[in-house]
Amino acid sequence: MKMDAKLEKLPLTKSKTDTLLSIFGISDIVPMWVADMEFEVAKPIQDALVKRISNSGFGYEYKPASFFSAQKNWYRNKYQIDLNKEQVIYSPSITTTLSVVIENFSSENDGIIIQPPVFLEFKNVIRKTKRKVIKNPLKLIEDKQYEIDFENLEELAKLENNKILILCNPHNPVGRVWRKEELEKIISICKENNLLLVSDEIHKDIILFGNQFKSILHYDGSWDNLVVCTSEAKTFNLCGISDSMAIVPNEKLRKEIAKVFSKYNLGRTNALTRVALETAYRDGDLWLNDLIKTIENNIHIIEQELVGSKIKLIKPEGTYQVWLDFRGIFDDTKKMFKHMTEISKIGLNAGHWFGREGALFMRMNIATSKEKVQSGIRRVIKAVPEN
Repeated sequence: MKMDAKLEKLPLTKSKTDTLLSIFGISDIVPMWVADMEFEVAKPIQDALVKRISNSGFGYEYKPASFFSAQKNWYRNKYQIDLNKEQVIYSPSITTTLSVVIENFSSENDGIIIQPPVFLEFKNVIRKTKRKVIKNPLKLIEDKQYEIDFENLEELAKLENNKILILCNPHNPVGRVWRKEELEKIISICKENNLLLVSDEIHKDIILFGNQFKSILHYDGSWDNLVVCTSEAKTFNLCGISDSMAIVPNEKLRKEIAKVFSKYNLGRTNALTRVALETAYRDGDLWLNDLIKTIENNIHIIEQELVGSKIKLIKPEGTYQVWLDFRGIFDDTKKMFKHMTEISKIGLNAGHWFGREGALFMRMNIATSKEKVQSGIRRVIKAVPEN
């Protein structure tokens, strides 16, 4: 996997001085926090974009039949999903879709269930829409891996004011890829209690160490009160130009969501997005395979460097982040974050950003070179207090 030195010279959010100062209190750090990559985009995508830009007319475009064909083949080959383009709504972002779904299928002060520690925007969207954050915290088993607390989830699902469950699969930040039996249990609980199930599957393409991803779409035959939010932006390092989509098998739900998108003129085709994604679907497989091997190798580097350290790794099954456990070192999450940032000069996500359940953990983005991963984790280890 080739690194692109030009990436460091781009005006990227993760390295903006004002951003680093506001988040970390210092700006002279190596940013390893935002979930984007430091790899060159696949060569076929680069070539397709250059070709499209050289044809420099940028009038109103539409997604042609070739786009839908490439997308359909991707989902069939990767996930055994027969994607029906009539069930797809294109969206500027996953959080846009979440906001629309929450506002249209719940009322103010209704409960929206999330499973922290989890992607911080879930909580933010819920609060902005004046709903209540209802926590079904994940359980860390023997300091090795997280599981869903199904007993607690069943209790929460029975409460009349709780209307929606937001699932993250693969889970960000802890890296779990939910198994078939776990998804079946979730479907059963949602069906029994008439919960709308929204599944964020944006990291679905980055599955590690032989684990298997299964979309919630596989269960629409038994429960179609669901919305899948996804994108290939993370997969192919296209976050700056790509969009997302909502896949909604239920026609009634889909019409309601589409009505709002039409009202606000959301989901219009972007010329470069269309070209990049169509090319990724058609010619991105080899690059993706290389990416996965690179991420797995970087995890092995982390494992090796942590031998003998007080820091523990919660080994991910998917995504390109690692979840680091500092509970045996610190007892105050804010002091931990300040100390580790200032001493290591590595910018990581503080675990409490993902909910108080993430306190005394940190998330590290390893979608970068093995040299940077090794240097970064060594500096983090070296920053750990001796006593």
